[in-house]
Amino acid sequence: MPTKTASLVSVILSILLLVVFAVLTLFFEMVALNGASERQGMTVMGITLLCQAAGAVLLGSLAWKSTSLLVTRFNLNSALAVVITVILAVLAGGLFSFLALVVSIPLAGVR
Repeated sequence: MPTKTASLVSVILSILLLVVFAVLTLFFEMVALNGASERQGMTVMGITLLCQAAGAVLLGSLAWKSTSLLVTRFNLNSALAVVITVILAVLAGGLFSFLALVVSIPLAGVR
């Protein structure tokens, strides 16, 4: 039972930090796409948000499984397992965010 609480905390922290990262990415996109039309800019931001939402769901479920794995199999402290999992989820979310930005700009036709 102690893994359920740690896993839940890990998922909540990961998703909250990924949402904050997504908002910061949107602000960056608004500044970076200053010369593009409104239609293209909204398409880019929509594709990026869709990719980041899918990544957040995927990383949230991965955070749940990896925290319970670290606690049960490797006998790691629950707090340390949460910290490790959240850091890895945010780093992977940053990579997803960057890849979503790189993919969404050509898909929207921005040159």
